Amino acid sequence: MKILDIYKNTVETELAIPVTTGKKSEKEKFVGAVYTTTMESIMPDGKALQMGTSHFLGQNFSKPFEVKFADKDNIEHFAWQTSWGVSWRLVGAMIMTHGDDKGLVLPPKVAPMQIVIVPIYKNDEGQDKVLSKVKEIRDELESKEIRVHVDDREGLSPGYKFNDWELKGVPLRIEIGPKDIEKQSIIVAKRYNSEKISLSLTEIEKIPSILDKIQEEMLTKAKEESKINTIEILEYTDFKSEIEKGGFFNSPWCGKLECEDKIKEETGAEIRVIPFGSENTNQKCIYCKEQSVSIPIFARGY
Repeated sequence: MKILDIYKNTVETELAIPVTTGKKSEKEKFVGAVYTTTMESIMPDGKALQMGTSHFLGQNFSKPFEVKFADKDNIEHFAWQTSWGVSWRLVGAMIMTHGDDKGLVLPPKVAPMQIVIVPIYKNDEGQDKVLSKVKEIRDELESKEIRVHVDDREGLSPGYKFNDWELKGVPLRIEIGPKDIEKQSIIVAKRYNSEKISLSLTEIEKIPSILDKIQEEMLTKAKEESKINTIEILEYTDFKSEIEKGGFFNSPWCGKLECEDKIKEETGAEIRVIPFGSENTNQKCIYCKEQSVSIPIFARGY
């Protein structure tokens, strides 16, 4: 599997952030590389963020630095090199993509704590009864390899704890008190959409699938928002007016550096990625109206 495919799969399945993969233009590629492949994502404010790159360096660095290897016949050759990586910006992307006014919203697969259990009681008798049941629930969930934390801090109200864990983005919160135990049930609150559901104590086994569903729905929501903010623009007057609103613009380009420079100079938008499969178009360049060679994604970025 190509490095970029690994990046894409990881970002989408683990962080629930959709990305577009392709090549950088000659102007935007890594200096000295033969070519650069990249994956780009659009943030909720309409700006682009580079999520990872892979550079084919050829022998452009091995020759001046004399990086060689010996083949099976013990003949020396200059190395063919690559350079690739992702960075901490993925954490920022995850925060921007999923967060809301209450704080973080973490996808279950990467959340340090996937579930927080908040026991609710008013006296010592209720405390003993509730904490005993909480331990049973925690042990059952941990046996399913779910990361669980019990918030048994003293002197803090349940409401304070609810807000605290919402701020920290824990995907699922379980609330349980004496009345819930009498009903043989628990309250489960989903962080990403604030939905609350009641589960019987015999339905604890459903929680892993609930976490999987949250992960899936977070990616689906992000994909829908990305699709809404990605538009096709063929006329430069429309390009200049729409760029103020932000977004990904699919616009034909002739491949000339002059047009690329002029578009960036006049609008602040640059070619973020030339998606794989967008080459060999029959459309006209959005700037000079000559024959285009591809349909890149233009956007303002971070």
